[in-house]
Amino acid sequence: MKEKILEINHLTFAYDRNHQALKDISIAIYEQEKIAVLGANGAGKTTFFLNLNGVREPSSGEIRYRGEMIDKKNKTKLRRNVGIVFQDADSQIIASTVKAEVAFGPLNMKLPRGEVEEKTMEAIREMKLEDYITRPPHYLSGGEKKRVSIADILAMDSEIMIFDEPTASLDPVNAQALEEILDKIQQKGKTILLSTHDVDFAFRFAKRILVFCDGELIGDGTAQEIFRDEVILKKANLKKPVFMELYDLLREKGKIKETTEYPKKLSDIALLL
Repeated sequence: MKEKILEINHLTFAYDRNHQALKDISIAIYEQEKIAVLGANGAGKTTFFLNLNGVREPSSGEIRYRGEMIDKKNKTKLRRNVGIVFQDADSQIIASTVKAEVAFGPLNMKLPRGEVEEKTMEAIREMKLEDYITRPPHYLSGGEKKRVSIADILAMDSEIMIFDEPTASLDPVNAQALEEILDKIQQKGKTILLSTHDVDFAFRFAKRILVFCDGELIGDGTAQEIFRDEVILKKANLKKPVFMELYDLLREKGKIKETTEYPKKLSDIALLL
């Protein structure tokens, strides 16, 4: 059984008195999980992430990190251990060179200079940014900026990494490359949460799916459980992934073998024909 990293109990958050952005959210997040967070715009996904990361403070409820209650005095533990990559990389990039940008987090953690250098260069190599070290990050392409913002979090060695719409604005080639990067990060022992409107990507990538609707958590289960739940799909305005629909159609026509696990790619379909 994987160890629990974060425990969220009855968390609510309101930007003003008239609207609760999060309503009584209670979940636990474990080591090495791959979690997709789904829901329409305004459902509460980004607000949820900002609370987990310590940027926002809950209106009520609690967050525990490794069993320790998080409050104003120790919320830096969330900042250090829960990194977030925002949808718009430009909103996250602040330094004048790629190397300075990646080094910013470790420097703020007041690590020894040698350790800062080591973590910075390791993250730069991991994201294949060696040729961009002295370049201003704001002049890079969208895909390159995304790699820089991921390197920012890798350098901080965050235990949980959050990605807000990571494939947004990326072309198919860069989106595929990013998916491979996320897999490698998880294989190194990190926990990944990501929000996306791409149900096919979520179905392919995530082992667990959280579904938000109007600030409420209305679904928490495996990808297969969530996408087979017509009530949740309708309420959250989600559709089934393409390969689930294709499998169901072929099964109804007797053209494919029965299986307990839905295929997630074309080669899986081919093996069942």
